[in-house]
Amino acid sequence: MRPFRESRPAVVDHEQLGRIHDGPGDGGEPAMWAVDVRLESVAMLSAGQAMPRDVWCEWAWERFGDDGLLGIDEGAVDVAEAVELGLAPSVRVLDAAAAPADRDWVASRAGATLTCLFADEPAARAAAAEFETIGGCRVVAVRPIVAAADAWREHFTRIDVCGFGAILPAWEPGAAETGPAGTRLFIEPGIGFGTGLHETTQLCLAALATWQAEGGSTERVLDFGAGSGILGIAAAVRGAEHVDAVEVDPLVHDAVRANAARNGVGNRLAVRRDLTREGEPYSLIFANIVADVLLANAADVCRRLRRPADGRPPGCLILSGLLADDVQAVARRYAEELGLATGVEPVQTTAGDWHCLRFTGGDRFDPPAFARGS
Repeated sequence: MRPFRESRPAVVDHEQLGRIHDGPGDGGEPAMWAVDVRLESVAMLSAGQAMPRDVWCEWAWERFGDDGLLGIDEGAVDVAEAVELGLAPSVRVLDAAAAPADRDWVASRAGATLTCLFADEPAARAAAAEFETIGGCRVVAVRPIVAAADAWREHFTRIDVCGFGAILPAWEPGAAETGPAGTRLFIEPGIGFGTGLHETTQLCLAALATWQAEGGSTERVLDFGAGSGILGIAAAVRGAEHVDAVEVDPLVHDAVRANAARNGVGNRLAVRRDLTREGEPYSLIFANIVADVLLANAADVCRRLRRPADGRPPGCLILSGLLADDVQAVARRYAEELGLATGVEPVQTTAGDWHCLRFTGGDRFDPPAFARGS
């Protein structure tokens, strides 16, 4: 999941962009050129073809992809703007990576300014001239960009998580490790929620460290709603033998695998789109998702948690992504599905407006009928 805003950043040919920045741009000359375009909801080609903004972007790539186009940035809509535009009901929102169509804030704007990045001035001006012939499309500016190719990296630095360790951008040197000083992870900021900056992720990482400090097992781990894969990867770096990262959005699967490989645990993490009903139960389950999704999947998630049997210790279930109004309903539902004895409450931790629930058990479990095999 992705907090507080929805964005569609530029898709850039980084190899070509790197060659540009190794050239004249380093001497203060423009490294690339931007064409800012104001688009209505639907643009119209001279031939009469109507193009919604998404189609216009596809057309632009087909038309100029071989003629210097490096990227198209469709911009972002933060939650405050979404509320003002009537696209979101509240400023307390978590936006899933695979948001449904009615939550596509970027596409829902009546008009939007897009930025097209080009390799040089002639390519930018040639494209701008053609853009001007399209109905519902107005060129706002053609401008040089001198910034370094990796300037965006300045916004992503080391994140320290109390009780857990540190998360660094994937391009920083070093290897993932766990020691007396804590755990060090490397995550590529990009597609998929979970750079370590958001409170919900930090609550889960702290709960992982606490569970292990209490002697809890992380032999088999499920990261349900994996996003970038950060939680499952953290468990693997801290010793988990096998991790299933379940993420419904297939666009982030390669990113999860890349993050796992960067941390040296690619051979212990499998990416899945769905939660399978078969297989060995998990000794640790993360579910860092919005409350509605947690409630809808409560039975399936709880069914996969390891229960006390044959001398094995029980598993741990960590739920996050909850606001205060969500806690009671989610806690009650999961306690019922887990068959917890009356009066047993999950451990609750809080950071900012966000809450995390940690269910553990032992003799406190009273498995319901489905868990007893009936």
